Amino acid sequence: MEEKQTILALGAGAVTKVVYPAENRLERAFNVKSVEEYIGRVDEMVERKKALL
Repeated sequence: MEEKQTILALGAGAVTKVVYPAENRLERAFNVKSVEEYIGRVDEMVERKKALL
């Protein structure tokens, strides 16, 4: 399956994928899987996704 679009994923265990077609590359930002840990680190996850976008 070819990755052609950016996907913003939210929640524990989710993976955001950002496609840069001009550079022919894809970057991913993974969220932690543990719900308790996700809740404690949600600000960190948001900042990581902002940096990609």
